[in-house]
Formats: sequence, C-alpha cells, structure tokens
Amino acid sequence: MKSNNELPVVVLAGRKNVGKSSIFNRLIGYRRSLVADYEGLTRDPVVFDTNLSGKSVRLVDLPGYFIDPRNDIEKEMNFSFKEWLQRASLIVFVVDGRSEITKEDVEIAELVRKSGNPYIFVANKTEYKPAYFEHVSDLYSLSMGEPIEVAAEHGIGFEELVESIVSRLPAASVNIENPTIKVAIVGKPNVGKSSLLNAILGEKISMVTDIPGTTRDTLDASASYKGREILFIDTAGLRRKSKVKKGTVESFSGARTIRAVMNSDVCVIVIDASEGVTTQDKKIASLVQEHAKAPIVAMNKWDIRFEHVEEAVQREFFFIDYCPKVAISAKNNWNIENLLNEIINSYDAYTAKITTSQISKAANEFAYSHVMPSKKGRKLKIYYATQISIAPPTFSIFVNFPELFNDSTKRAFVKFLRRTIPQLNSSPMRIVVKARR
Repeated sequence: MKSNNELPVVVLAGRKNVGKSSIFNRLIGYRRSLVADYEGLTRDPVVFDTNLSGKSVRLVDLPGYFIDPRNDIEKEMNFSFKEWLQRASLIVFVVDGRSEITKEDVEIAELVRKSGNPYIFVANKTEYKPAYFEHVSDLYSLSMGEPIEVAAEHGIGFEELVESIVSRLPAASVNIENPTIKVAIVGKPNVGKSSLLNAILGEKISMVTDIPGTTRDTLDASASYKGREILFIDTAGLRRKSKVKKGTVESFSGARTIRAVMNSDVCVIVIDASEGVTTQDKKIASLVQEHAKAPIVAMNKWDIRFEHVEEAVQREFFFIDYCPKVAISAKNNWNIENLLNEIINSYDAYTAKITTSQISKAANEFAYSHVMPSKKGRKLKIYYATQISIAPPTFSIFVNFPELFNDSTKRAFVKFLRRTIPQLNSSPMRIVVKARR
C-alpha cells in the first residue's frame, strides 16, 4: 500500500467556528466538510487530496483547539491539532474578521509560530466591512503579518488565497489521479473503523478513542495498491434511528454516511468480533444491499473474538452470503493485506463485463437444470440474455411471460450465475426481465 503522504500538506488551523470548513469546501469545490452553527462541529481532521491550480496537495481541515481540554476527546483533538501543524508544508491560520481576538486565537497563533512551518494569515467573514474595520487593529496584535481578507460564504477573496497557497508550496512528487475504486468503511460506533483506516494507510489520519461516536464527518484518504488508486472513506458510526434526534450533529453525520455508501463501489462493513453480529450490524448491511454496493464483512478485534463468531456472521448475514468475510485486527495491523486483496477482487467483480454468449449460455443451462415456473398452462421460457450495465452487473433477460420470472426465480438465477461465472462470485447483481417481441 502506497499512501499519498508524500503530497505537500496544507493545514487549515484556527479556533472553533471561524469558518475553516467553509474555506475548505470552497477550495475543493464542493460541500465536503460538515458546516453548521454548532461550535466544534469538526472533531476529526477532514483530509482531501486534490489539485489547486494544477498543483497536487493534501488539504486538511483541522478541528478547533481547546485551551483547557475537559475530556479524552478534547485532549485527543488537541494532540491531533499539534501533530498536523508539525506535518504541514503550509499552515493557513484562520480568524473571524468580524469579532474580537480571543485567548484561543492567541494560543493558536503561538502554536503556528512554534511549528516553524510557513503560514498564511487569513481573516474570514469580512464581507461586512464596518464590523471588520472595527476589529482590524486586533488582527495585527497577533503579529502574524498582513491578513488575506476572504468571505467563504460568498466566495470572496479566493483567487488571492489560492495564488498565495500555490506560490508557497514545494513541487509534489505524487500526482493526484481520479481514484478507480471508492471504498466506504461503515459500521456502528466503536467497532474500529477509524483504526482500520489508519492501519490501511500506515499513518494516523483518523482520530481514535474508546468513546463511541468520536468520528462525526466522513474522512477521505487515497492510496495506491497493486497499481490501483483507491479512495477510502471512513464514516461516522450509524446508530438506530430511534436513538438519533433530528437536526443534531449526529443526524447530519448519519446522512453523510449514507451518502458515502451511495457514492462508493465497495463497502467494508466492520463488525466487532468480540461481541458478534448485532441488529444494527444487519441494518447497516441491509443499507449496503439496498444500494447494490459490493459488500465485504471485516470481522475486527479478531484477537479477542468470541468462539462462534464465524458461524454467527454466516447465519445473520445470509442475505449477503456471497460476500467475502475477512478476519482482521486493526489495532495490531493484522491481515490488512488480505482485506485489500478482497477489495480489489470485489471491485473487479462489481465492474465485470460478461460477453453475451457467456451469459446466454448460462441462462440456457439454468432453464435446462431448473423447474421453470408455470401458471394457467403457461410455462416460462428463457430465450436469451445480455449484460446492459456494470456496477453492479445488470443483465436483461428476454422471456415469453415476464410475470412468471418472479423474485424467487431471480434469486435462483443470480445464485446460479455466481456458481457458473467466477467473475461474478462476490458481486451483487440486478436482473431486468423483458418480453421478447
């Protein structure tokens, strides 16, 4: 696995609620980082590899900084904050241009200077000039130089900001390519999704604590494996709907996780092997099945698994019994390569192209070896079949009476295809039934 950690790292740093996530979204060109009027909405660094004016960079939207951290999550956020400042090729220090300078601003400015790395000073929310001019003298008291004035909400000042960023970056030894494989890492809270992403990439991208719900936003990081570019998306844990209040941060995170599933090719469903398969695990797997994504079940914490976990996985995930099941330990970095190989295999099956002669032959063999449904003297006949799309593989079946090709027959046909066409053995499929005219 070759991570893109050789890219120049541009870090957006500042206290909570100064608009770092809005600037981040403007720079990458779409709404990637969660934005709302919740102070401290961003917990994890949001990482995105992209191009700025032709230069490949890794953009990092940092969470806020706590002068007096009150719990383990806030301590871990502070640790991650300082760690990313040290790794940065360039720091974009952001303050709120319409409010007074705070203790957090002063503290972060000092951390930026101590890092010894190049930085750019940015004043956001400067669209209302009377408020900005009222506090502009405070900005200079930070001794961070001349601020670049931007208004992320309105897209003001970004040409100057991008030009300033690009001019100060070293040339990248890695070029960003469009990833061929998009992989969403999904599961309920605290099963080890973030630890798995860190193990795959070989670096600490995602924050890890023992507190369920630590991850709020989705985290993107790309890497190369066996010549394939893969985009990994670590998602927030999905809890039961009845336990999530509408309009809360958790509801936003859940919606972003569902969107990540919809935009992926392969979904790695992470379960806790020490506790087996829960009802929520099955609901998450059903979500993956509903959107017809290639599933892989990763049985994490295998070093402390309970005795009959494999039988439980086979029994409870009967509706995706075709998918690979991989035992892993993200904490101990064990069997990760096997999981990566299954991701490649599942993607290849998900995008497989089957010739018309091959699928028609399989359809004829199915008709010959199975009892075809009949009704009121009419018996189902299959004339021929052809593939009409990929991701997932979708086949059009031409028959005499489409109404006789019922759901039971479709399931039997799909299972038959998996047995007889090896390229399809780990992929979901869709069957479209048509009448031959």
